[in-house]
Amino acid sequence: MISIIICSINHEFLKQLKLNIEKTVGLAFEIIAIDNNIEKKSISAVYNQGAKAANFDYLCFLHEDVTIHSKYWGQRLMELLTDETVGLIGVSGTVYKSKYAATWSACDQSLYRTHSIQHFTDRLTPKVTCINPGQASTAEVVVVDGVFMATRKDVFTQFKFDDNNFKRFHGYDLDYSLQVGTKYKVVVTFEILLEHLSPGQLNRQWLDASLILHKKWKKSLPASIGNISKKAVSVSDSLACSLVLMMMIKYNCSKLGVANNYFKLITTFFRYNRLKHSKTVIKYLLST
Repeated sequence: MISIIICSINHEFLKQLKLNIEKTVGLAFEIIAIDNNIEKKSISAVYNQGAKAANFDYLCFLHEDVTIHSKYWGQRLMELLTDETVGLIGVSGTVYKSKYAATWSACDQSLYRTHSIQHFTDRLTPKVTCINPGQASTAEVVVVDGVFMATRKDVFTQFKFDDNNFKRFHGYDLDYSLQVGTKYKVVVTFEILLEHLSPGQLNRQWLDASLILHKKWKKSLPASIGNISKKAVSVSDSLACSLVLMMMIKYNCSKLGVANNYFKLITTFFRYNRLKHSKTVIKYLLST
């Protein structure tokens, strides 16, 4: 009934995930695990390859470094996807995505929609987060996180992962969310509790992919669902702009780009940042 597609690079993670799925999914399933140690493709290309090989009409794209704690989660996915207005389901996402080239989570946390467990390198214990202001079983969002993404084959035939623009392991999830969102609802379910065993990496590859993503969707961003306060939008944009600035400095981007981003930050979002990054920016601009 459900095809679970995994881009695998860690045999032990995959082994444990297969056991976890068998115990929790609650219906007929197949696992299409593509060993990317051999393929060495982008995750977009791997997911497209896996979906093409899928035998079932329901597709779940899943990271291998996770544990799913909810029983019968596959059945719940099928029930949600029988609603033909819904095109994509995740377990974490946001109702607002700024125009700045930051992560989806670089926003006011009140705009998150998630019930999840996340491990971090700087914390001894994982963080449990539940943000569900509507107290409903699902919430419509703008984008979902790529750790868990589920859709139907009829949706996938219309919208595939963009392996032309996203050639590594970043940007694919927000891009796919925005693609599907042009025609269908994108939702987060609070009935599937997922534990993510490792944090994401914000590296130069991520920054490059994020800049490509936001250039591609420039005319569609910012994007939002529902009524969002002006303060929440301003806080979110400030956080996103600040993150991009710090990443540009960290990865030695052009000084002109850094200067422009900093000017935007202090002129548009001064009340939230003041001169917080001034020393770092000046030092970078004066460096040889």
